[in-house]
Amino acid sequence: MLEGTFDGVSRRRSALRRAGLLSAGLQPLLWCYCGGIVVAGCLPALPTLELTGILAAMLLPAAAVAPARRSLLPLCLALLLGFSWALWQNTVALSERLPLARHGADIHLPLQVTSLPERRPSRARYGESTEAVDIRFSARILEPRGTPQPPGWTGQKLYLTWYRAPQAAAADLRAGSRWLLPVRLKRPRGSVNPHGFDYEGWLLRRGVFATGYVRPGDGEVQLLGQGMGLPALRHWLRDRLSASSPPRPELLNALLLGDRSGLSRADKALLRDTGTAHLLAISGLHVGMVAGFCLLLGGLLGRAVGALAGVALPSLATLLALAGTATYTLLAGAPLSAQRALVMTWVLLLAWRWRRRVSAAFAFALAMAAVLTLQPLAFYGAGFWLSFVAVAALLLGFSQRLRLGRRDPAGGEGPDSSATGGWRLLPWFAGLLRSQWIICLALLLPSLFFFSGFSIGGFLLNLVAIPWMGLGILPTLMAGALLSGTAVGQWCLQLAGWQLQQLMHLLEVARGLLAAWQPMGAPPGIGGLVLAGACLGVLLLPAGLPGRRLCWLVLLPLSLPFWPQGWAGPPPGDESLRVTVLDVGQGLAVAVRSPGYQFVYDTGPLSASGWSAGSQIVAPYLLGEGVRRLDSVVVSHGDSDHAGGLQGLLESLQVAELAAPGTLSRRLAPAAGIDTAACVAGRSRRWGELELQWLWPDGTALDGGENDHSCVALLRWRGRRILLTGDISSAVEQSLVERFADIGPVDLLVAPHHGSRSSSSPAFIRWARPQRVVFSAGFRHHFGHPDPQVVARYVHSGARVFNTATSGALEFTWRADGRPPAISRAREAPRFWYADHNDETDAGRRLSRRGQLW
Repeated sequence: MLEGTFDGVSRRRSALRRAGLLSAGLQPLLWCYCGGIVVAGCLPALPTLELTGILAAMLLPAAAVAPARRSLLPLCLALLLGFSWALWQNTVALSERLPLARHGADIHLPLQVTSLPERRPSRARYGESTEAVDIRFSARILEPRGTPQPPGWTGQKLYLTWYRAPQAAAADLRAGSRWLLPVRLKRPRGSVNPHGFDYEGWLLRRGVFATGYVRPGDGEVQLLGQGMGLPALRHWLRDRLSASSPPRPELLNALLLGDRSGLSRADKALLRDTGTAHLLAISGLHVGMVAGFCLLLGGLLGRAVGALAGVALPSLATLLALAGTATYTLLAGAPLSAQRALVMTWVLLLAWRWRRRVSAAFAFALAMAAVLTLQPLAFYGAGFWLSFVAVAALLLGFSQRLRLGRRDPAGGEGPDSSATGGWRLLPWFAGLLRSQWIICLALLLPSLFFFSGFSIGGFLLNLVAIPWMGLGILPTLMAGALLSGTAVGQWCLQLAGWQLQQLMHLLEVARGLLAAWQPMGAPPGIGGLVLAGACLGVLLLPAGLPGRRLCWLVLLPLSLPFWPQGWAGPPPGDESLRVTVLDVGQGLAVAVRSPGYQFVYDTGPLSASGWSAGSQIVAPYLLGEGVRRLDSVVVSHGDSDHAGGLQGLLESLQVAELAAPGTLSRRLAPAAGIDTAACVAGRSRRWGELELQWLWPDGTALDGGENDHSCVALLRWRGRRILLTGDISSAVEQSLVERFADIGPVDLLVAPHHGSRSSSSPAFIRWARPQRVVFSAGFRHHFGHPDPQVVARYVHSGARVFNTATSGALEFTWRADGRPPAISRAREAPRFWYADHNDETDAGRRLSRRGQLW
């Protein structure tokens, strides 16, 4: 019998050894597979399948005859498999977008609401009720009901907004409901700026066929019926949460259902400043917490069943964790971040269940391969990097470390058995501190790259917030949702809301005591990112590694927020003038940087939902370029598409001066500490070789709110002239022609009023003689900017014409050598969905919506 026992142990060891060798052999294949997917996603344009076949036919024979063909050929096959899969998926994703010829089309469509509608109070217009609301929701196109529908549209996903919806319609518009709606559809499109959020890529990864808005004036709005299924269940749960009246229901909705529409700007700012925004963004943290709680619950249930019935249930905890994480992901609406976290958690749970057969590194590679298989473009999202970098850092930080202590009575190594009471918690607390420190260090670079800043106090606050969320808030919230409608469920929801309320109060107090959010850009260039990432990775290795302490120098730039303000500025020896016209849609924002002066002319729009171009486009661009402090911000006039982003910009960067026409600067200045100035024709200022001369307005007795009050600035730098004109009309243009006859040719002109028909008169164009003209306008916006006749005038004058709507952000760089400026277009970045989306073939006719549709 003893011999049979030894044989069983030997066979088990052999099986484990073979399993270990198998996982070790598959791991390089998984990495090559992932590499092929990433390469396909980084191409500037997608190749055809025929070209891919030709490349495969050339690569595989070369690998087959190579000296190391036994190891090289499988790796090449895995690489080609990942590349081909991603190429096919990306091609399908591009084909499932609204054709450009249909952009702006009005059509009646049968739809089913698939998301929780986000409601916000509408901006009241003259003669309209202020009780209307704006509703944003996702919908799926249903089978046509009597009205013709283009082929292939059924089942496609739309991202719609219903502006100024009446209360009755808002009450009926529920998740799962079916409607017949008149809508205007737009091809998925977004602003493209360096260091900015890629909204267009975000829509592509979510499979959005078209965006648009409801137009009740074009036809009848008809409710077809309320639906069933998961969307209706999620809406019912949201109603139940509201009906139970717990403290902070908007936070409970965000945590349970992924519905963040109820969060105020103050709450979002508090979470960002304290480095705890991830607590309310459904991701790997929440799915992992649910998995841990279910494992604990399953383990207790398994032991209870074993003690009472004498039946061992070793898989109960794992099965409960798998079911719990899937349920939570579905309740949260299954966003991509939660789907990615679910796949990664399932892989790690199964690997943990058979932990003696699968290594942690293999489970990590398998999880990444599964995530990229489901969404080949997932690596463009911030959540992908936050999740995988955090897990990789923990694996690296705790690898090859042994806990040493006194020998136990059995002779093995272990903790001091004499330690009692609270001393036994010291190793656990030390591990918690180390894990939190590892995650903070590892996520520093992704935070700078994706969010243009980091929170210093987040390290300490997360030590309290994460365990509280995982052990106290999430379990009670899940129990309240499962027991909804019962007294116990009501008590659980009240307890969860009370805990969230206390957590937010703690964060508010801590924000005043600890260092808050520090805006800062990532290291410049690919080389800077690689170097910083390598140094941070070395810091996670054991302390005895030679030269490890030198890598702490990579953190030296993070102390910049505490340096004297005068130390910030462009790098020495940078003798150039950079003028960047940012892509802010229908609006204007221009960044000007020279060795001695850095300022912004206009700050872009502010939307009704609270989105600010100042904080979402202008500030990330400047921080990414290493600018933390602006010498001046100029607001040309008070229109919201020029001044709307000011507050968001001031919250993100330090500003020394605010200039605007008339009394506008004093009304816009938020607090003491920012100087104000008025732009008055004839005045000028000089900083080194950069001179700024105001050409308009003539006087200070105006409020600065009208288009013709716009500040007109002429910049001179080493013989170059840049003219910034705001929204002036042809009447002001005529005044400029008469008063400044000797202005000379302009190297760069930002067209007045986005190229509208009321500006850019022939006399003004002859006076300015621009070599290059930039139109800052929205893509096929209903205003029709720029007007085709205006574009034709500039083209006829010999000027090169640019449009942010088709080029993205435009950067003009003049060097000291006197050569023409280097011109950079943001839409030339290597993103295949940008190349698929341009229509600049005929600038004279196709630069405006009016020229394309009528």
